[in-house]
Amino acid sequence: MDAVRSTLTELVQSEGEAFYGDAARVESKLGERAGDHPDEVAVLVTAVRAGVVDELANTKPGLLEIAVGHLAGRMARMYGVDPGAAHWAVESWAQALTAELPPDSTVPVTIDGEYGREASPERKGGPAIPWPWVATIGAGLVGLLALVVLVRMVVGLVHSGGGGETKRAAAPATTTSAVTTIPPRTGDLTVPPGLNLGTGDVQVTLLWADGNDLDLHVIDPSGAEIYFSHSTSPTGGTLDHDDTAGCTSTGTHVENVFWPTGKAPPGRYRVFVENYSSCGAPSRYTVRATAKSQVATSSSGTVGAHEGDQTPVSQFSFS
Repeated sequence: MDAVRSTLTELVQSEGEAFYGDAARVESKLGERAGDHPDEVAVLVTAVRAGVVDELANTKPGLLEIAVGHLAGRMARMYGVDPGAAHWAVESWAQALTAELPPDSTVPVTIDGEYGREASPERKGGPAIPWPWVATIGAGLVGLLALVVLVRMVVGLVHSGGGGETKRAAAPATTTSAVTTIPPRTGDLTVPPGLNLGTGDVQVTLLWADGNDLDLHVIDPSGAEIYFSHSTSPTGGTLDHDDTAGCTSTGTHVENVFWPTGKAPPGRYRVFVENYSSCGAPSRYTVRATAKSQVATSSSGTVGAHEGDQTPVSQFSFS
């Protein structure tokens, strides 16, 4: 709610890091001044304990939209916070830290049904949908989907018993199991048509095709590390495409780091991939690096299923 956000902003501006860097102090101060909103206070404190505030404080304004998605997803998965509440908390801290909020965010603010009574700031002028209605509609859609899957399974079984002339339909249950337990093949992964990536002296591209949120990390010869919250280096390197994926997402996901022609420093470059936010299964991936349009290194592998798991570091040289 606006009153809680205003209180949070006042405390950040008056006390600075002494306030937002201490979860216990955040809980105490917000409890004193916004104690009539215990759910909001609780989720804001959880955000501090989840490391949200530290990362937001170090995030450049142009990457805020990416960071909000990353951090809200991490709160939901690791701390069991309602996704809408997590998104509201991250945005509230971002506002309090004077970061620019994503202009097109449309996630309704709902915590235990209370926030559904008031439209979030980015949706003023239109009624917010109460969380119970959202849950009811979602349950109905899930039931409808289950019915469709059941019908398709029955049709598949009927076809399979008709003399063998009709190919048996793939059972959706089998497909679902494969997605959740076996990472998809990446041998044929390519950059999706229409996606323009930066190129130049050095280019490093990561491809994967499941819902895990993987992050590409590139360390240049000076030791500067480029990844989602540090998208540029003093040497001219840029992360020009970041993909947050998501457990329900499909298709090929891409991250890309490049140095323009004439800008890449000579020396050794190091590359690794991190599982930033996991859907519970390992990911197969492909990383390809070029130097002056020639392949410098290309490899495929698997990164672990746990958040924070990393691949071995690969290296190449540019001169």
